[in-house]
Parts: sequence; C-alpha cells; structure tokens
Amino acid sequence: MNESSEILENLINSFAKLPGIGRKTARRLAYFIINSDSSTAGDFARSILEAKSKLGLCSICYNLTEHGTCEICRDSRRDNGIICVVENFSDLYLFEKLSVHKGSYHVLGGLINPLDGINPSSLKLFQLFERIDSNAVSEVIIGLNHSVEGDTTALYIADRLKGKNIKISRLATGIPIGGEIEYTDEITLKQAFRDRKDI
Repeated sequence: MNESSEILENLINSFAKLPGIGRKTARRLAYFIINSDSSTAGDFARSILEAKSKLGLCSICYNLTEHGTCEICRDSRRDNGIICVVENFSDLYLFEKLSVHKGSYHVLGGLINPLDGINPSSLKLFQLFERIDSNAVSEVIIGLNHSVEGDTTALYIADRLKGKNIKISRLATGIPIGGEIEYTDEITLKQAFRDRKDI
C-alpha cells in the first residue's frame, strides 16, 4: 500500500469510528473531504478541534456547554424543582426541541450495564442524588430508553429516592420496548413525555 492510500485509509478509519457510520459511509465522507477545497476541509478540522477544546460539561446538569454552567441551568424561567434525567446530550436536545419540559435536566452519560462494566459509579448518579438532596426537588422525570439497561437504571434511581417525598415519573411506553429515544418520532416522544407514569 503506497503512502497516499495509507493516508486515505487512516481518514476512512477515523470516520468509521463515529457512531452509526459504516465503512461505506466513512469512505464517502473521506472522498467528500478530499474533493472539497482547502477552506472547507480546514473549517471542518478547525470546528472539530474547537469543539473538543472549548466544550465541556455543565457543573450542574452535565449538559454540553462553553461556560461553567449551561444555558438551561442559567435560565431563571426554568423550574429547577423538576429534573428530567436523560442518558445523553442528544436525548436532552430532543426534549428541548419539542418544548415539552420547562424544568431542568440531569445527563447521566450512559446507562447501568454491568456486562459492559458500566456500574452506577461510572455514571453521574451520585451527582444527581447530591443535587436532589441539596435542592427543593418536587419531581424527577426518568427520561430513559425502555430497554433492559434503561429499566435497570430507572429502578436504581427510583429505589435510591424512595422515602424522599419526591414524585418519580417515567416516560410512558409510547416508545417501543427496546427502542431508542434518539430514533423515536417527535409525535410519539411528545405523547410519551405527556403520558409519563409514576413509578
């Protein structure tokens, strides 16, 4: 393999590491970058480096932010007494896009999955419980996928909050069992949020 082919393969391999990107799509993306002008390729590279260096986690909810706290946590119009617990940033974005939640969020950064070595201590669960203990929280909405891992995490949270006089609700099962929030259509997600149940 000559030098240019190795460079191309490295670029394809880099794209293929992205979630949901197979080898065929990775190759198409690599060809797009190579065929782009230097300005487009440079902007792309700079935007990746800038995002990596300037984006961090909110000190309150662990959402992505350029500042110490995210825009949602800084918004005085939000009801901080209601926390919607989500797995990741993309789930938070979807709820915000639908405008169904006017409270705050807490991003766990994953779900409990002992088979993959993801235990409660691997997630932002301790920070969630600490936050609840330190603030006047009236409701915790568990906005997690209806999957084995999502159910395990939801039950863990509910068990830890037992006896705290806090309403605990979960998204209704309008989301298919085993389905991913990220891939749920907007109408179903909105209905599931509105029809959440106590657990």
